Amino acid sequence: MPPNEEPTTLSATLPGAAAASSRWELYRLLADPVRPRLLALVSVEELGVGELADLLREGQPKISRHASALREAGIVAGRKQGTWTLLRLAPGASEDAVVADAVAAGLASCRADGTLARVDEVIAARDEATREFFARGGRPVKVGPPHELGAYLAALAPLLPYRRLAIDVGTGDGPLLEVLAPIFEKVLAVDREGAQLALAAERVRRRELHNVTLVRSEIDGPELRAALHEALQHHRARGADVVFASRVLHHAPVPARALRALTDLARPPSGDAPGGAVCILDYEAHDDLALREQQADLWLGFEPRELKRLARAAGLIDVTWQRLPAAWQGEGPDRHLAWQLLVGKRGNEAPAGSAGHQEEKKKP
Repeated sequence: MPPNEEPTTLSATLPGAAAASSRWELYRLLADPVRPRLLALVSVEELGVGELADLLREGQPKISRHASALREAGIVAGRKQGTWTLLRLAPGASEDAVVADAVAAGLASCRADGTLARVDEVIAARDEATREFFARGGRPVKVGPPHELGAYLAALAPLLPYRRLAIDVGTGDGPLLEVLAPIFEKVLAVDREGAQLALAAERVRRRELHNVTLVRSEIDGPELRAALHEALQHHRARGADVVFASRVLHHAPVPARALRALTDLARPPSGDAPGGAVCILDYEAHDDLALREQQADLWLGFEPRELKRLARAAGLIDVTWQRLPAAWQGEGPDRHLAWQLLVGKRGNEAPAGSAGHQEEKKKP
């Protein structure tokens, strides 16, 4: 039963009631000419008392009394919607021959005088206030992600085939978690600095990101490996569906080694399932030395060709690359740089120097 809907008592008075007195009461109930017309209207559309009064050109108190009598008899069902009470023909009511005749007579009457044709007009009038509200306009456009972003991402999530686990490497204060948490079943947020994880923890608490686990670790650290194992302990997968490194690589002492470690965190391919994806968001090569002081950058970005070479050397396949629009780059001190996004999938071969590669080398 839908919320706020009253239980029907139709079975007590209509088809299951064989007593002559019950049938007589039903005939008497439907003898008023307004009631068959009311039944006819609620048989074609769920309508409010005020809408019925408008359609039947009767006072609202009178329509309320008629509706109340029909509801008590179980012929009409009501549903509360705030201050509204919406009425419709009760399920099974038209199975009774007397009620069916009353509905048919009411439909003929409402059709003849044009009342039935006005139902669509009454329904259309429901959103007049809504139309007026949005027609006013004049509200300033809020540039940037909407506050409802999480809800939109959750709606898109079922469209993604692999979304069991994501890893956000170098999470910082956790802005990317607000994108990942609504999509993936589990998210590991990794950073090597406790101060950054404390900020991320506050974001997780305030935004109710209950599926996020914070991990203090290096990219190739045992703490992250343990967290990854625990996250996948009930699954056969050996890595994450997606590994994100947003503006991390230019801080890595050896970018090639960092890329191999990131690839090693991704799920290897198995059967028809491709390997997990690695997403690298970083700068194109630039000459802004100030960022070394302001942001502790080690590297002044990467040439796209070099970044692709590093990705393939790390074991990524199906590599794609794109330059991002400047409008997507926020308001930080790096907003003037060219940002690039590289995405690749882990291939069959373990990246050279990775834990998986070392295990393979030990095999006879």
